[in-house]
Amino acid sequence: MDYVIQIFINAMTMIAILNPFGNVPLFIGLTEDMGKITRKKLFKVIVVTGFSIMAAFALVGSFMMHNFFRVEMKEVRIAGGIILVIVALKNLLFPKKNKKKDEPQEELTEEEEIKQGIIPMAFPMLVGPGSLAGVLLIRQEAGIISSTLSCVVVFLIIHFMFSAADIIEKIFGELVLFVLSRVMQLFIMAVGIKTIISGVTMVVQGIGG
Repeated sequence: MDYVIQIFINAMTMIAILNPFGNVPLFIGLTEDMGKITRKKLFKVIVVTGFSIMAAFALVGSFMMHNFFRVEMKEVRIAGGIILVIVALKNLLFPKKNKKKDEPQEELTEEEEIKQGIIPMAFPMLVGPGSLAGVLLIRQEAGIISSTLSCVVVFLIIHFMFSAADIIEKIFGELVLFVLSRVMQLFIMAVGIKTIISGVTMVVQGIGG
């Protein structure tokens, strides 16, 4: 039971970092000129791509960190915490705005629209440096199985939200989603500050990765 609760807590932390409440209305705005079928396909590709990046990082991120970059967890904690705080501050002070598409654009095929949408929507808008640092920290604290299962739970929730994007927007409205997005940024900042303190404590105490 405690293991399930831990997975849920880790998943909620990832949700706060990934911020789907802010990305859903943003992605709707960015794909407003797409057909509904194309947009649904794009959202599925974004979820699969984002999950693949997060899961891969949870599985081999630590190995790469120690063998390729030669850094320990205390450095990653400090760097990751700083990134999370910066991401939160940036989103709070300079919120993303939907792009306006007033200028005429050339007709693209469905495949081309999806390819163009994966980057930057899957990375770095949905999965960015902050979320990759976050999953590394969760893997260090909770273990590889728990962090991977947390990724599965998170992206199932995100997949549901993207699948019901139009319905969610109609029910809650852009204003409510915007407020939820701002609240999430406070949690991200809190997690970032906690991570920085933890990393600095490890450095002071001389604890390794």
